[in-house]
Amino acid sequence: MARDKITVDLLLATKQAEREIARINRKLGDMGKTMGKAFGGTGAGGDKVRALGTGLSKATVKADEFSKSMEASNARVIAFGASAGLIMGVDRALKAMVASSIKVEKALLDVNVVLNATHRDLEKFGKGMFKIAKDTAQGFDTVAEAATELARQGLGMEKTLGRTKDALILTRLTGMNAADAVKSLTAAVNSFNKEGVTSAQIINRMAKVDAAFAVSSEDLAKAISRVGASAVSAGVNMNELMAITTAVQQKTARGGAVIGNAFKTIFTRLQRKDVLQNLRNLGVAVTDFNGNALSGIQVLQNLAKEFDGLGKATQASTAEQVAGVFQVNILKAALTDLSSANSQYASSLRVASSATNEAYERNEQ
Repeated sequence: MARDKITVDLLLATKQAEREIARINRKLGDMGKTMGKAFGGTGAGGDKVRALGTGLSKATVKADEFSKSMEASNARVIAFGASAGLIMGVDRALKAMVASSIKVEKALLDVNVVLNATHRDLEKFGKGMFKIAKDTAQGFDTVAEAATELARQGLGMEKTLGRTKDALILTRLTGMNAADAVKSLTAAVNSFNKEGVTSAQIINRMAKVDAAFAVSSEDLAKAISRVGASAVSAGVNMNELMAITTAVQQKTARGGAVIGNAFKTIFTRLQRKDVLQNLRNLGVAVTDFNGNALSGIQVLQNLAKEFDGLGKATQASTAEQVAGVFQVNILKAALTDLSSANSQYASSLRVASSATNEAYERNEQ
């Protein structure tokens, strides 16, 4: 009896276990179907997942294709922009070329109004102007401006081109504008024409003195343009004028324009009879043994030798007679240097006298 009961319980447990296993299998089957649908369905047997390019991978592939399309579009846009920029650059270049051609023609016509040259000569002159622009690193407009100013002075084409080049070298070395360089160079050449100095000699001397002392070529040019005529009337040559300007500039740092105006007053006063007589009374030599008047520089040198031995009141009155009230400081600076054993005047005079081709060499450099 007990054995039958055990058998019945065992059969019941077995059937219950089978039912549970069946239920679990059904659950597993349902889960498989659900996963299959999530990955795009199943195959005939319900156990195959779809290939790449479908479902999530399909979205990834589509995104990659979209990125490639955008990159291609960007490349086309960039290529179009570069092409458009190139075309615009060529357009601007052509417009600039036309404008430059018009400017060149106008500049040559302006010069030819003064020169009145033939077409062939004008073409040759234009080539010379372009060469000057290249050699001096100046724009054609600047060269044309200088050439027009010099052509008005009645110079021939060859001299005009030569002096234009010298003026533009002076412009390059000093920073002066072309018009001021032309005026300064013209004033120097015209003032000292009896010496036979050329524009090339002037700029070479300026360049050498400039390199050796604390004075610029611009200072020398401005001083010469202001005092040139007065210096010539006082018997002072160009090298002496450069040397005394250099000496005073190193002591006062007043600039070429101020120094030039000061010496214009001094050299003018040194030619007055009353001033010369007062200097004679002080024992200052103003004439040579033959009674000929000494140059302004020689008179200043003789005054420098005697000046320190004069009384304070006499020094003040003498300085005012020679230089006027406003130029006394410039005069005293000059006298101090001229009386010095290590005179800057003497040194710079030697340098100016030995100049050769310095300005042209600096321009080449």
